[in-house]
Amino acid sequence: MLIVSGFSWAVVLGQVSDIVATLGHEEQVFRSKMDELNHMMEDRNVDPELRRRLRIFCLSNKAAQRRGRQRQLIAELSPGLQGEVVMKFNRKWIEKVSLLAKVLLWSESSENGDMFRAFVVDVSLKLHPSVHAQSEVFGTPHVLYICMLGLVSTQGRVHRTGSVWGADFMVVDSELLEPFASCALTYTELTTLDKSTFMELSKTHTENCPELRQKVRQFCCWLAFQRALIVEAKSRLARPARS
Repeated sequence: MLIVSGFSWAVVLGQVSDIVATLGHEEQVFRSKMDELNHMMEDRNVDPELRRRLRIFCLSNKAAQRRGRQRQLIAELSPGLQGEVVMKFNRKWIEKVSLLAKVLLWSESSENGDMFRAFVVDVSLKLHPSVHAQSEVFGTPHVLYICMLGLVSTQGRVHRTGSVWGADFMVVDSELLEPFASCALTYTELTTLDKSTFMELSKTHTENCPELRQKVRQFCCWLAFQRALIVEAKSRLARPARS
């Protein structure tokens, strides 16, 4: 009996060792963080409801951490390879942002196509990741939002994975902007780009491609004009009819 028990225990230990050995470094780091989270909640006597929300967030955030490490890897590539990889990953949403879609079109038709393309690549590399737990409210004017995962509500409109809003982030007058206050309906992962970062990149690339500044300015003026017409039309419709 003792021999059988010892043999069975050895088999169990062997299987556990195999499982631990096959766990990747990424999984080991994640499990270590989850252990630290559990210790923290126990030490701080966190209430059960908050514990549940924290665990759900950390489990959902696992993929975002992996994408963060992938961004670091891309940053270590050569400029040429960075451009190829970034365009491969981001072209789908770039085509949904009217301004960047225009720049992409210019890169394929203009004599300065390589410079326009370099601008789009740098814009993609400057995207900032952010995450929001369910029911969190967020939103800032003059910011472009791209939904990488989850569901977001913006004044009755529901954005899902792949959606883009705030594409008018370059318009100066905040009163002409589309609604930007949002609520995360689920755990949400976003990438964002603010106006100041875009303008800084535009200024940098204008030195080599003066045509870029002119085209971006024309586009923004036209978009602002369209929005102003819409705002004025809504204002007139809201006025009481004269008898």
